[in-house]
Amino acid sequence: MAKGETYCPYCEAEIPLEKDAKRGDEVYCSYCEMKLKLDRIDGNLEAIEEEE
Repeated sequence: MAKGETYCPYCEAEIPLEKDAKRGDEVYCSYCEMKLKLDRIDGNLEAIEEEE
């Protein structure tokens, strides 16, 4: 995974990230439109399911 991108955990589509993206930011998958939250896992920002 290149810096500045992550992947949707549902459809595996690439999600580009803004340069100032940080843990806790909300993002939307541009393919399946799932609302996700960024979390830092193993030093990388990854999109995870938004907890209601």
